[in-house]
Amino acid sequence: MIPSSLLSKFLKKGFSVAFISAAICSANLYAGPTGDAVSAKESKEDSAGATTLSDIAEREMVRRLQRVKDAEIGLDEGQALEADNDFDGARAKYKSALENIPRAPLVKSKRDRATKLFADVSVKLAHQRATEGRREEAKELLDAVLVDEVAPAHPEAKKIMLRLQDPEWYNHALTPEHVTNVAEVDRLLKVAKGYFNLGDFDNSEKQYDAVLRIDRYNTAARRGQEEIEKARRDYHKSSRAHTRGRLMRQVDEAWETQVPLLSVEGRDIGGGGDDSTGREYIARKLRETIIPQVLFDEATVDEAIEFLRQKSKEHDPFETDEAEKGVNIVRRQGAAGPDGAAPVEEQTISLRVSNLPLAEALRYVAEGAGMKYKIEPYTVVIVPLWQGTSDLYTRTFRVPPDFLSSASDGGGAGGGDVVDDPFATGGGDGGTALKPRQTAKEILMSQGITFPEGASAFFNPRTSTLVARNTQNNMELIEVLVQELLKAVASQVYITTKFVEITQTNLDELGFDWMMGQFNMPGSNRIFGGGGTLGNQRGGESPGNDYTFVPPGGGTTPVPTGRFPVTSGLRFGLDGIQSNAIDGLLQEKLLTSNISPAIFGVGGVLTDPQFQVVIRALNQKKGADLMTAPSVVTRSGQRAKIEIIREFIYPTEYDPPEIPQEFFGGGIQGGGGLGGGLGGLGGLGGGGGGAAGGFPVTPANPTSFEMRPVGVTLEVDPVVGADGFTLELNIAPEVTEFEGFVNYGSPIQTGAVDALGQPTTIVLTENRIEQPVFSTRKLTTSVTIWDGQTVAIGGLIREDVQNVQDKVPLFGDIPLIGRFFRTNSEQHFKKNLMIFVTGRLIDPAGQPVNSNVTGGANPEAGTAADGAAIDLGMGAGAGASDALFNN
Repeated sequence: MIPSSLLSKFLKKGFSVAFISAAICSANLYAGPTGDAVSAKESKEDSAGATTLSDIAEREMVRRLQRVKDAEIGLDEGQALEADNDFDGARAKYKSALENIPRAPLVKSKRDRATKLFADVSVKLAHQRATEGRREEAKELLDAVLVDEVAPAHPEAKKIMLRLQDPEWYNHALTPEHVTNVAEVDRLLKVAKGYFNLGDFDNSEKQYDAVLRIDRYNTAARRGQEEIEKARRDYHKSSRAHTRGRLMRQVDEAWETQVPLLSVEGRDIGGGGDDSTGREYIARKLRETIIPQVLFDEATVDEAIEFLRQKSKEHDPFETDEAEKGVNIVRRQGAAGPDGAAPVEEQTISLRVSNLPLAEALRYVAEGAGMKYKIEPYTVVIVPLWQGTSDLYTRTFRVPPDFLSSASDGGGAGGGDVVDDPFATGGGDGGTALKPRQTAKEILMSQGITFPEGASAFFNPRTSTLVARNTQNNMELIEVLVQELLKAVASQVYITTKFVEITQTNLDELGFDWMMGQFNMPGSNRIFGGGGTLGNQRGGESPGNDYTFVPPGGGTTPVPTGRFPVTSGLRFGLDGIQSNAIDGLLQEKLLTSNISPAIFGVGGVLTDPQFQVVIRALNQKKGADLMTAPSVVTRSGQRAKIEIIREFIYPTEYDPPEIPQEFFGGGIQGGGGLGGGLGGLGGLGGGGGGAAGGFPVTPANPTSFEMRPVGVTLEVDPVVGADGFTLELNIAPEVTEFEGFVNYGSPIQTGAVDALGQPTTIVLTENRIEQPVFSTRKLTTSVTIWDGQTVAIGGLIREDVQNVQDKVPLFGDIPLIGRFFRTNSEQHFKKNLMIFVTGRLIDPAGQPVNSNVTGGANPEAGTAADGAAIDLGMGAGAGASDALFNN
């Protein structure tokens, strides 16, 4: 029974009687144990029972009201998710709200709204699942909508339910895996594009590869890879241009002459480069870290070590990073002192010094405590002097691959006599005898390292490691030996020999060439004058082609105005300036005229006498600069040779020419007719013609050949000095060039008559017997240089001067006017050849061993000039061998 006070309370709030009754029933069910307790206590007063039931009903009503409010909030949240296309999340919100709203008339509108929202979003989610290939899930979602309690007549749900059975609407081949792959491909494409925009082409290509592993026919990935290759191609074009520019710069740089280093004072020439994480770097820190003041007054060893460790950080001159500053200093624990000595921990040190290197401070501390310090790759360890040596330790060392040979004495007895030629072959007996290979233990014992009982040593040639088990003192000796061997491995020498040859030819010429006709002497009709005779004319000269004024109609041999030469005795061009004999032979076929060309002429045609004068002038400069720089890398003590050559094959022997004693094929001189005919032409009237072309003459033919290497050859045998800074070089560079051929043959000729019956000479064959001419620049010497320095080891300076001063007698001595009857020619030929050598110690990575060396050759730059012969001459043509092969 509902108390009247409670009923009136809820009626005032607008609740119906039916709703209140339902709430009270639910409250009774919800609070079952409480109802049982009330019924069990029948002795309680009715008023107390009514109060308890009223409280339960009120709490239930509040709970239901709160659920309705929560449902409304859930509906709003679901609509927000639906707006973001999160249909799955929105459906969950709508479903929860629908379950929280009771089937009561008071909240019917709220429940209907929740039902509609739930049905609509379920249809949308079903469509989404269908497009993702999850048709079964879509069908389950639609079934949940078409039930009587939700929306059994929902039109969109029925339509999608029918379309699920039609493959034209929803692809039945579509699977959830495919949809997942599509999403993954889209993500990977975006990531790949992002990497591409950042310029990270390698990672971009990896993402495109991942796309193709999922979708092998993805065109977007292929287009992306095409863009990557295009970008890479553009980069490599730029890198090619950079490389070409760098190599061209190195060619120009090779012309630089190095400023000589006067001394090596103050330089560290102990060999080996800086090791920023190894023993040498720590040792350098110990030497160059200066502590302003050290003050110990009965300080313990550990206190002194900690003080030095802190000071090494404060005064580190190398590192800028706080984490890298200082030196790690530790004391080896567990070592007891000798009999009667205090333990290490109890010993004290007293020391007062200023401006002391850290290495000396460590030494004072160690000696004061009866200890010693040892530099390890990352730490300085202080150990007692009396530390026991009976304990055996195992350690692995990285050693050179040729450890078994380089660490032993090596070589056979009697290596042969010493010869002057460092490149001579052969040797004495015993130098090549094979000796039994020693074991690692035997090699170490030969170096004075003892092996107590249980100690051993093993060399693994596959990994180039030495595994040793020995006492601590012996381990230190082994470590020193290994370090020396590793330094020896770095003793590779980069040698560059540079030939720099500069030639310059200067020619200055100015002269006047006169021709003068016949004329009457002034005041007399019986005395005549004129120029020189034709016999005084230059041999081989064609006057009509070399003078300015030539009257027309001069016939086959035109005669210039003035006709008679006056200054033909003066020498112009090659008539005065002669090349050397060999060049003259080589240039025989190139010479077409001996005299210099005329640049200006003045003539008198209607004058008495006729005359003309031409100015012959030249001002020529020709230079040829040749730089050849062969380079090679070899180990110390190993001879190396580099050849950049062409194999030039030339004849050395010829068969003599053959001429028949009798020939009945018409003869040289044809018979019959008017004249015997020229060659095979025959005479007028049918005479049998001779034939130069038909006469069987066999010229000299080559029968034997030889090969001469033409190009650059460098042979060198370097030895690194004991100081690791001096290089002793036995070196023999050579540059050979082909200059041209000299003809030692002579033409074979015969006499004949021409068509007019005049005797003439016919060349049957040129009969050329040619031999090559080579120019060689060669040097064989032994020198000692410093690492990284360039030294001139040879050269040649030459100048040839030719001076021609010709004049016409009498006329050439007349003041002022006499200059017009003179020829002045002067030629200077200058040549300077210098040969340089540069040596540089490098490690197996190609880096300089002595990094503190300035100047010298750059191995990278030298590589660009290896064997290069660069012709930078002004007006100089291609080399003779190139011209020969091009022809």
